[in-house]
Amino acid sequence: MLFSHIPGQNQSKSYLEKLVQADRVPHAMLLTGPKGNAKLMFALALSVSLMCQEEEGLGSCGTCTDCIKAKKYIHPDIHFSFPVCSIEGKKRDETTSTQFLGQWRSFIQSTPWGGLENWLMHIKSANKTLNINVTECNQIIKNLSLRKYEGRYKIQIIWQSEFLGKEGNRLLKLIEEPTPDTIIILIADKQDMILNTVISRCQIIKIPPFSDDAIQTFLQEKYSGLSSIEETIRLASGDLRLAIELAEGDQKSWDQVLLQLLRCTYSGKFSEMFELVAELTSLGKDEIQAFCFYTIHFLKEYMKAYYTGSFDNIRLADKERQTASRMMNVIDPEMALQITQLMERNLVELQRNANSKIVWSATMMEVEQILKQKKIARNIA
Repeated sequence: MLFSHIPGQNQSKSYLEKLVQADRVPHAMLLTGPKGNAKLMFALALSVSLMCQEEEGLGSCGTCTDCIKAKKYIHPDIHFSFPVCSIEGKKRDETTSTQFLGQWRSFIQSTPWGGLENWLMHIKSANKTLNINVTECNQIIKNLSLRKYEGRYKIQIIWQSEFLGKEGNRLLKLIEEPTPDTIIILIADKQDMILNTVISRCQIIKIPPFSDDAIQTFLQEKYSGLSSIEETIRLASGDLRLAIELAEGDQKSWDQVLLQLLRCTYSGKFSEMFELVAELTSLGKDEIQAFCFYTIHFLKEYMKAYYTGSFDNIRLADKERQTASRMMNVIDPEMALQITQLMERNLVELQRNANSKIVWSATMMEVEQILKQKKIARNIA
């Protein structure tokens, strides 16, 4: 992973380059910001740049021994820690990132923009609890107490550092007074879930969401045949991970599917509802996720328009705005919120390999009950 692989984000790149050129890279930093903003990609690219023996700044020659090993994620002075779960034959308190290094390397080579959900699917552990345990923390301390093997620095990357929990206290002395030439990079989506004692010892670097232009450039280069690029950019809202998942899901006309769902549940036509259940059940996992993401996005934008009374600055296409306008007399924000929560629940259940037919059958019944509240209220009035 190199900085040239990260689209846009020029301000963050420029800031890091100044730190590297001035030899002022903090010994402990926390990369944070919204999901899908390439925090992990930044950490991986920075580790390559720092190890390169030939280039200055954020550049990397790509050919020296350190570069080659760093890009393959096998450099002996770059260490990784991340949330893991129990594995067969090991007690949970004995399980550390070491047992998952092979899977981790394949994950960051294929999905460096991936989030926690992608990692769970990669290790096929959607129903297991993840954390970074005390044994892992002790291993981090041990790794960074040793002398460098061959690189310019010893680098420790802690991905999803929210999962440290109270065990983060074990790293306080190391973070505050690291051994020479040590750099610790914590990565977190939710800064408020990290102990304040840990945060206060790190330099916080907030990575913003991607611009629409950056996502458009990335998608055009990677998915030249993508027909729904404008819709994908709009739905992603600066989240590169989501943009990629939507693009790879080969989006259908999800607005029509959503409209069909709302119509048949509002009318209470069970035959049409279960025809739609069969259609949704036949879709692949990526397509199902894309539909859920689309519905969540549409309803959130719909609620903004409902409350403000205007479609200005609403991320919906003209056709979608016409649909949303017609919905105003039928679906209020509370109902839209309830349906949004159903879709968020569906994402979790489907990632846990729940039976798709059962999930969507239940969803139809629940949406029908939500919409029936409005019909009853109108009839009483």
